[in-house]
Amino acid sequence: MPELIDLCPGPGQREIIFGGTRAGKSAYQEWETRCIADSRPSAMQIIVDTKPRFRAETEPHPLWPANRRSAAYRYESWASGPVVPNSVVCDIHSSHPFRGMFKRPGEVVIMQSGEADDWRRMLVVLNGFVKANIKDRERRIVVDEALDFYQRNTWGISPRNDVFYRASRAGGERNIGISLGAHRVHGLPPLVLSMCSVFVLFHLRQDSDMRYLRQYGIPDEKSPDGNYVFRRYEVQPGGTVSVPMTGICEYPQSYLNQLSAA
Repeated sequence: MPELIDLCPGPGQREIIFGGTRAGKSAYQEWETRCIADSRPSAMQIIVDTKPRFRAETEPHPLWPANRRSAAYRYESWASGPVVPNSVVCDIHSSHPFRGMFKRPGEVVIMQSGEADDWRRMLVVLNGFVKANIKDRERRIVVDEALDFYQRNTWGISPRNDVFYRASRAGGERNIGISLGAHRVHGLPPLVLSMCSVFVLFHLRQDSDMRYLRQYGIPDEKSPDGNYVFRRYEVQPGGTVSVPMTGICEYPQSYLNQLSAA
């Protein structure tokens, strides 16, 4: 039986994770991010959280950005939400949002807000992250709700800063990986779907999504059934899509107790 480390995308791979509400998509992404932080601690990982749902463990000290202090006070009004170990929240409105970050092995940066105006600011910050000339270090962007950044016609909410398309198109050559989570297949730009190298599929409520996925090499007529059951497909070097690997996610009860009931 493969472990999660065997399923994590490699440096520069483009992954899309589909799943309906409470199907397990977000938890899978989080644990995948944790796994990469442990196994590839030099990776520069950013979680983009628009719900928001993830709790950062720390925040930069306002006077000494390389130092950390507890971020627990930020989430006192939250009913529930998982705490990401070894994580730091990013101030997206700072003139230097990443100052003091990506220096601690395995530390995950979280940028979060539930406001649409802030989502556009996130894209500007991420654009700088992708454009930066960084050698010998892997970069990775994890987006929990990718459809928040796209309109119904698949146009981005900030077309000049469609960083997910840019990372999908050129990330492989620059060691920039991306993981997009979405409740629906419809809504993501066709070019982003075409450049995906790993598909992870949880239960979807609309059969039309499965029909749409056939254009991208996924032949199955139905999505997986069962709690936390998923299928994983990988695009092979010759361009064909692999036979799916089927698995089920098992999480510690201590983690499940942190999750929201909604």
